[in-house]
Amino acid sequence: MNNRLYLNLIIALVVFGVPGLAFGWGAATHAYIAKELGHEPGVMNLQEMYGAVVPDMFNLMYGYQHQDFLWNKTHYEFMKVVDEGKLDESRAFGYGFASHNEEWGADHTAHINSVGIKSGEGYVVTKKKILSPQLKLGMTLFLNSKGIAYTPELLEELSLTIADSAVESAVDLLVSQNEDTQIGTRMLAAAKLRSPFVPMLISSAYAKDLAGETGIIAEEAILLIVETETQFKEYMELYGGMLTQQNVVDLMAEQGAQIAERMLEERYGIIVEVPTELMKTGLLSAVDVVKNDYYEELAATLDYVAGQLGSHGIESQLAAD
Repeated sequence: MNNRLYLNLIIALVVFGVPGLAFGWGAATHAYIAKELGHEPGVMNLQEMYGAVVPDMFNLMYGYQHQDFLWNKTHYEFMKVVDEGKLDESRAFGYGFASHNEEWGADHTAHINSVGIKSGEGYVVTKKKILSPQLKLGMTLFLNSKGIAYTPELLEELSLTIADSAVESAVDLLVSQNEDTQIGTRMLAAAKLRSPFVPMLISSAYAKDLAGETGIIAEEAILLIVETETQFKEYMELYGGMLTQQNVVDLMAEQGAQIAERMLEERYGIIVEVPTELMKTGLLSAVDVVKNDYYEELAATLDYVAGQLGSHGIESQLAAD
């Protein structure tokens, strides 16, 4: 596949994907955390909010052999972006970007070590293991109805993947309904008003590494990063707008079905139409699993990440002022 076709595939996956299929908190949750960590409202806080979702911009590159490489860069080598931020807006963006990380940021509490419910592993990991068995019957009936052969191992992997996405989406949904009913509007504004320097900021941080890993020239690496971020920005506008709609559950289920179809094709070579109702059932089941303690974890995560940002000397322009 040539580089241009590869890039088109990546863009299509980002546009039709939903946040949350890549094992961490969902986009609305990350945006909410950055909003709460900010020091005053306005454009600078919107830069923090957009920065907090951008580390997941590469997560939907199903079929791209260097996706894990890019994920590790944004989730573990996040200081490259922080260090590139010299101007006010880029410093605020870097502050939000750092709040996301897997090492000690918000994704750490989702993936590795919860700080609210104290489960001994990440909150999302804990909840997806509870939800996954509940999804297996519906998934089994669906696969059988389509005549798709599968092993117990594949069913387990699929159910955990869908459960992970459903848990993250459920927390996003509850945050938008309970903690901040304007989070969708804020996300939409954050994406629309993101600094024009952001694509090159990310390229400056990671294009050289990507070129070295893949063997492509630096200009191709920059193009891939810039165009992927541009499409991700547009998707964040769509997702933020979706969270403002009355039928948000139906819209989430529709997009969940779309990304499930692409995941099945790209990862497993299974071409099938995924029913929206199957994804809606998973989302509503996930809401039941998380509704009683998600805010406990979220509040503890806010305190934890604020402390970690401070102890690592990372300040936004707002904090610096």
